Amino acid sequence: MHLDGFFFNSLVREIQQKIAGSRMEDVYDSVEGNLILQLRAPGQTLRLEISIPPQAFFLTEGGRRRKNPGAFSQTLKKHMASLFCRSFTNPPFDRRATLALAPSPNGPASHFLHIEIMGRQNDIILCDQDIIIASTRPPKPGAARLLQPGDRYSPPLMPAKTAPVSLTGPLLGLLLANLGQVSSEQALVKTILGVSPLLAREICLRAGVANTRAADLNSQALDLLAGEIVNLSGDSLQGNFQPVLYAEQGPYWTKLTHLPTPSGQYATLSTALADWQANSRGAGQFESLYQRLQRAIATSLKRLQGTIAKQKIELNRAQEFEDFRQTADTLLACLNAVPKGAAAVTLANVYTGNLQQISLDPSLAATANAARYYKKYNKYKNAAVKVQKQIDANHNLLVYLQSLEYALEAANSLDDLREVLAEAEEAGLIRRQHKVKAPAAPSETYMIYRTDRGNTVLAGKNNRQNERLTLQKADKSHYWLHCRHSPGSHVILCTNEPDASELAYAASLAAWHSK
Repeated sequence: MHLDGFFFNSLVREIQQKIAGSRMEDVYDSVEGNLILQLRAPGQTLRLEISIPPQAFFLTEGGRRRKNPGAFSQTLKKHMASLFCRSFTNPPFDRRATLALAPSPNGPASHFLHIEIMGRQNDIILCDQDIIIASTRPPKPGAARLLQPGDRYSPPLMPAKTAPVSLTGPLLGLLLANLGQVSSEQALVKTILGVSPLLAREICLRAGVANTRAADLNSQALDLLAGEIVNLSGDSLQGNFQPVLYAEQGPYWTKLTHLPTPSGQYATLSTALADWQANSRGAGQFESLYQRLQRAIATSLKRLQGTIAKQKIELNRAQEFEDFRQTADTLLACLNAVPKGAAAVTLANVYTGNLQQISLDPSLAATANAARYYKKYNKYKNAAVKVQKQIDANHNLLVYLQSLEYALEAANSLDDLREVLAEAEEAGLIRRQHKVKAPAAPSETYMIYRTDRGNTVLAGKNNRQNERLTLQKADKSHYWLHCRHSPGSHVILCTNEPDASELAYAASLAAWHSK
């Protein structure tokens, strides 16, 4: 997001018009960890949301309260509750806003909430007159600015830049004269207060000097640049904004001609900022949950594959049980040939005729040694059956885990991931982080396709959707397709009379949506 000085001006003026004269009702933390100032204006309740750490602020309709409030919000509530908002202002084009609060609607302000979004140092500071009561700035010995409770508040120094309101071509020429071989965009960012690289690019494009070095600008180009800057600064100060949201750059206060068409246009800057933050939060939640599920499934797959490999070794060993029976039968058939107290004996196997060396327990008779081999025979024979059952069960589990892995890869929304999470929790792959509730019904966000004849083809994204699609959504006359011996989507061709091309199309979808 590019919250430059021009954007900041417009945002502060928009909020000032809404909250001026309102009364502070509450201060609390939202479930997202942001600070919410709840104000009561005539006929409505307003909520000013300030992100923590402070990067943006806007009026919101959300702001669900967190159960366990933080110390900072409670300190602000103690000192700000019941005060009236006298003004919300900022030094023009500076990214520092001040909310002035007074004990009465028309009385002098007694408390000031400073919101500083300066780039490297972003802080929220509450003052009683100029004495700091609470601050988000952590203590730092030797800091240039002391912003701890009890310190006297001093605003940050203004950058050594020129205000854009009264800029002229000759003045701009003087400012750019000693910058050397830098681009016009870089020169504007370095010299004009409130101009960001994004806005500098737009100004240069409107003035027709894009990709031009500052040293190469003539007087006509300087006049055009100054004129564009003055016009934009006037719009920003007068509240003439057109809130838009760009897919990559985020929200901005006005349309930019050098960017693609905005993904959204809004009536207020607060709405644009709220949507952007919700989308950003959703993207962060998606990535976090995706990685969590990916780690859990990968770990379970690796562990299960290792278990199956060990079980196969045990199975190969157990499958030698027939050798024990042949050894026991050979000992019983050749009792007279077994010396008393021998540790081993070589006899001809009664089944194959081959000579076989047989290990013996010297303390046991030949018949007892034979009985010992019969016992091993029965033990390993039963073990082979049990191990084979365990391997079969683990192979089924492996297929299930692979289907979860596919569902994770196919997920393209937070709701899709939550369905995979619910299934993983039910399977015990991930520990539940909340109280056990009835599992939510699978969403109806199936993948939808159309055949060349216009018939619908539906495909599930995960196991829960597959089950619902096959057992509840599909009609008995529809055609069901699935890639055999491979985890993937159940595909339903929603017609009872498909032609060959439609069946081939649906089959290709089933193959495509499988591992």
